[in-house]
Amino acid sequence: MMFKVSVIIPVYNAENSLSNAIESVINQTIEFKNIELILVDDNSSDGSKQIISNYANYYNNIKPIFLEKNTGSPSEPRNIGISNASAPYLMFLDNDDEFRLDYCEILYNTIVNSDVDIVNCDFTRKLNDNMYILNSIDRIDFEKHICDEHEKMFLKLACWGNIYSTSFIKDNNIKFPKTLYEDGVFYLHCLLKTTKPVIRLPKYPGYIYLIENNDSITHDVSLNTLIRFLEGYTICGKLLKENSREDVEQKLFSSFVNMAIFILIKLDNISEGIKLLYEFENSLKFDIILNSKFLNIVNDKIKNKQFIKAKFFIKLLSIIYSNNYFKNKIFIKYSNLKKVNLNEWCNNEVSNLRK
Repeated sequence: MMFKVSVIIPVYNAENSLSNAIESVINQTIEFKNIELILVDDNSSDGSKQIISNYANYYNNIKPIFLEKNTGSPSEPRNIGISNASAPYLMFLDNDDEFRLDYCEILYNTIVNSDVDIVNCDFTRKLNDNMYILNSIDRIDFEKHICDEHEKMFLKLACWGNIYSTSFIKDNNIKFPKTLYEDGVFYLHCLLKTTKPVIRLPKYPGYIYLIENNDSITHDVSLNTLIRFLEGYTICGKLLKENSREDVEQKLFSSFVNMAIFILIKLDNISEGIKLLYEFENSLKFDIILNSKFLNIVNDKIKNKQFIKAKFFIKLLSIIYSNNYFKNKIFIKYSNLKKVNLNEWCNNEVSNLRK
């Protein structure tokens, strides 16, 4: 059977969320029979394997793949998913996220009718079972925006929230690296390789992204986490140089350093993390300018080797962000978000889509 789209889900110890992710694919308005669902388990130690097996035994279009050894990141499971994808278009879904009911249909129709390699959309943030979207989205809208060569470089560097031409990915041998920030590297590589416009649906928050809290994998952050993220950032820099796009380095790397600082606040060994970030920034040929005044102060202390003062400010941030109430308030305010009843939005828009 010829599928319209392949959906790849890398799975690791996701027994509490995996069924919701799978069901969000099964219930798509494009009809599940048109979807090839590839589930790649990274040697989970919980009940994820059994969940995958149960679904695969029931649906012929679910392709289960079980790795014998844990690879340590979603990179290899996603790469294996790509090599097994048979549909002309592919999408990625994380094992704790979900699709809106019309997600596959909207993105599939857009990419088919536009003859491009990539279509991107906005996303819904799921936080404590509440849904948030950008304040600028006053209604769900499928209107297309064509990103120019400069604009496309500042789309969110994540593999999810997009539909891709499978042949484009395979012909250009675009893969996820075996490090962290792997999805950012992958997506940046896609943006640099495509010779066609990138289409964006700025008012369609079709991907539902779970904002992690303290009881999630964020508590596993270590110094090695920071090292592997910095490796990912370095690969991004190499890709930009290879494709003569140094013009966007400063802005992109400023966003990378912003992320690195938020990794620092979760470290036990903050001092060593600060030194690593200093060495990383010291290797750059441009100044890092962050959007937040406070984070700029913190980063200035790091750049000027005032490590004790930098550690003080980072510990202060750590105290603030250890309180979920304050952390979430800050996140919602500075991300310019508003709370929505996504079920009502979904039902209304899907009904309109079907008319």
